[in-house]
Amino acid sequence: MLNESEVLVLKFIQQGEGISRKTLAEKTGLSQASITKITQKLASERYIVEGERIGSGLGRKEVLLYPDPDKFTFLGIDIGGYRLRLALADYRFEIKRYEEFLIEDFEEKDNVLEELFGKIELFLAAAGAASVDAIGVSVTGIIDKAKRKIMNIPNLLRWDNVDIVASLHERFATPVYLEESGRTMAFAEKLVGKAKDVEDFIVVHVAYGVVAGIFINGEPLRGVNNVGGLLGHITVDEKAGRCRCGNFGCLENIVTFPMLEKQFAERMQTPGTLAEAYAVNDKVALDVCIEAGKAIGIVLSNVVNLFNPQTIYLGGSVFERFPLVLEEVKRTVLLRANRFATLGMTLDKSSFGDRQGIMGALTLAGSSFISAFE
Repeated sequence: MLNESEVLVLKFIQQGEGISRKTLAEKTGLSQASITKITQKLASERYIVEGERIGSGLGRKEVLLYPDPDKFTFLGIDIGGYRLRLALADYRFEIKRYEEFLIEDFEEKDNVLEELFGKIELFLAAAGAASVDAIGVSVTGIIDKAKRKIMNIPNLLRWDNVDIVASLHERFATPVYLEESGRTMAFAEKLVGKAKDVEDFIVVHVAYGVVAGIFINGEPLRGVNNVGGLLGHITVDEKAGRCRCGNFGCLENIVTFPMLEKQFAERMQTPGTLAEAYAVNDKVALDVCIEAGKAIGIVLSNVVNLFNPQTIYLGGSVFERFPLVLEEVKRTVLLRANRFATLGMTLDKSSFGDRQGIMGALTLAGSSFISAFE
């Protein structure tokens, strides 16, 4: 067990970029003597290791401290509406093994948990990992954090009221942490991404679904029923058809990868994919991407007016494959949001691209595991 000050110091070191004892004292408010004592203990117990020395001139060089990568192993499980991903990472959140599966493979089974357990066991065996220190589960759906259950994943039949935390804990005898995927993505950006020093930001992921995580004053927005941040289910165009959630014209029913492909196919009436047409600057493909970027930008401009974030981080396969969508989002937000709300605000690519979800699951496991040491 570690005391409160030791956990605080470890959390700053856990960010992984290397931090000196002097900087630790400045960030934590602890004395240099306390920092020296704490880091000696953490090093002796193999939580941290010393790295390179930094500094210029003839003065004493500062030694950078890092997490000891061999101290812990974390398993991340990212459950989406289209894919399920597994990743094994060390204490520096460097992914050692990664694998993904189509979610429809689980839908065909009577017991999704048993199917998941089997895939995890094969995955760990292939990685040569006899055990893990903690498991983080990221879910693109509705969770009950108090009961630690998956309540619902839209458009899937076998994931309602799934007692996943208790079941994983019983099977693998390790701590298990559950969170909605948008928030885990924001946790990852905050802990080991670009948002380390940002208190008010939004992470947006657009792929086969739309998810978002919002941080206000350094804390995640949850809402009374733990569903805060449902960006994909803000109405954009009622004429755009019925969404899987039951509403009409949701953003998710317009801008996800399958929906963009569908819109392109309906307009072209000829063989070929949106990605292929985009690569040769096909006008219809470009129009589809511009319209998608505009729709996302309109929604985000309203969110900007409500929450006044410092930065919006954008990731996911739609932005990765079609950069024009990203550019149109930026243009639309700056055009439509209040000019005082966008003063100094930046729109940036996320740190993890299409792997936001799995990095979120891993950092959820690591950060929650260390916090439990107190």
